[in-house]
Amino acid sequence: MKFKLNYKQYSDFLNLTNDVFYPLKNFVTKNEFTFILKRKIFNKKFFPFPIFFGLSRNQFKKIKNKKNLILVYKSKKIAQIDKLDFFHISYDLFGKKIFGKNFVNHPYYKVFKKENHIFLNFNIKKKYKEQNLLKNFITPKVFKKKIKKIKLLPGFHTRNAPHAAHQWIHEYLFKKYGSLLIQPLIGQYKKGEYKDYYIMKTNQKAAQIIKSKKVFCLPFFSYPRYGGPRESALHAIVRKNYGCTHFWVGRDHAGYKNFYSKYQSQKFCKFFKKKIGINIISEKEPYYCKIYQRIGNNFKNISNKDKIFISGTKIRNYILRKKSIPKYMMSPKISNLLGYESLIK
Repeated sequence: MKFKLNYKQYSDFLNLTNDVFYPLKNFVTKNEFTFILKRKIFNKKFFPFPIFFGLSRNQFKKIKNKKNLILVYKSKKIAQIDKLDFFHISYDLFGKKIFGKNFVNHPYYKVFKKENHIFLNFNIKKKYKEQNLLKNFITPKVFKKKIKKIKLLPGFHTRNAPHAAHQWIHEYLFKKYGSLLIQPLIGQYKKGEYKDYYIMKTNQKAAQIIKSKKVFCLPFFSYPRYGGPRESALHAIVRKNYGCTHFWVGRDHAGYKNFYSKYQSQKFCKFFKKKIGINIISEKEPYYCKIYQRIGNNFKNISNKDKIFISGTKIRNYILRKKSIPKYMMSPKISNLLGYESLIK
């Protein structure tokens, strides 16, 4: 029987089977799921976020008595699987460990409950030849061959089109380490966010602006989990697997509104830095200074009224209102690539 994968399931499968989430190489079992939630460990190695294969109630009804399946994505055969093992886990345990005490109000917790009636672990009996179903996907193995002569490589994660503060970070990292990997997350699904095409196009432009063969831009095919500190650590592991030696963690990395405190993700990743196995860069958030009329994060004798913090939300609001984006917020080279059509409606 054929089973149609959705984008989340397929991107996770692609990442797991190509060592993007190493040491995890398959969807978690029930014991692995619980152990990662409670202990942040998989196979005696630090791993903060379970990568699971969830099924809706209707999907489960169709396959609950099957012994094997053929996984299909966009009408293409992906893999044959057998030894199907269905299991439940505590929604509240997941919510509390990932989203914190106020988890019941977290929107992704609600999505998590809705999408995952039951979970499935399986054996991958046969993988069919990759058919480039996600354009420009590059495996860690291939990318590491490309950068084998580079000794220091900082990674920058984003799920936005790059604004001026992002570009300041790019320049900061490039000047300090002599190279840079800009790796935007491709797989947005929220209304009002940028469409994937525009996220990739604008980040490629930001990489080109630096004008160096040691600046790379490649996609990270996944989706926002809004898991704050734990998801930030997962992002750090992904970049380590891609050969990065350093990783920039933002002010509210992988956060959502006020569910996590300011710099909580930075503190978490720095605390587990040795176990993650990558250097964590935890600088203060850059802002536009009215006095100096430029971006920075450490101007002296500046009051809060002289600071303008730039965010993706502010930029997208300009786009939604069809107003021009101020140059101090976003380079015209990038803003000219964006318009009302660049946002998910």
